[in-house]
Amino acid sequence: MDAREYLEILHVAERLKDTPRHCTTTKRRTESVAEHSWRISLMAFLLRHEFKDIDINYALDSLTGVLT
Repeated sequence: MDAREYLEILHVAERLKDTPRHCTTTKRRTESVAEHSWRISLMAFLLRHEFKDIDINYALDSLTGVLT
């Protein structure tokens, strides 16, 4: 990818911060798509040693696929 393509991905990620999800947090606050994606990606990263059969790169690519 060239620099312009990386910047476009970052611009899409920026817009996700303003895109609300239809669900709420445990404190009843509307969560953004970016917040949810970050938390789920972090969970996959932290649990990677518990699920050794799972390719973490594939999982993270799948979880962040909305960016590409």
